[in-house]
Amino acid sequence: MPAPDNLQVQTPGQPITQPEPEQQNEPEFTAKHNGGGRWRIYSTSQDDWFSDFVATGEGAKDAAQAEAERLNAGGTPVTKAPDPAPAPATPGQPITQPAAQVAQDQRAVPVLTPEGWLVPELPINARKE
Repeated sequence: MPAPDNLQVQTPGQPITQPEPEQQNEPEFTAKHNGGGRWRIYSTSQDDWFSDFVATGEGAKDAAQAEAERLNAGGTPVTKAPDPAPAPATPGQPITQPAAQVAQDQRAVPVLTPEGWLVPELPINARKE
């Protein structure tokens, strides 16, 4: 009778099964360099950038690592405040134009008519461009 394929030699004092090595849990959030001097928070479980936190400048790496540690301890993510919506214009309110645009509108503008081009005369103080 041949020997089984899974035969292992055992010596006295050795355990029958080898213990599994302890798995080191990888933190869920880490600080990663995003280019251009920016450090952001990366989620290893989602495999994507996490939160609106961005650190730049001197000490950015330390700030990002501290933020990642805070998130790993159960902190809430940083979120950017939404941009305020512009106020709707009321129908009775006149539309105001900047002074430079009003001055540009008052310049002479050539107009094509059935008889040909109508070019109003320029004011005396107008400059030719």
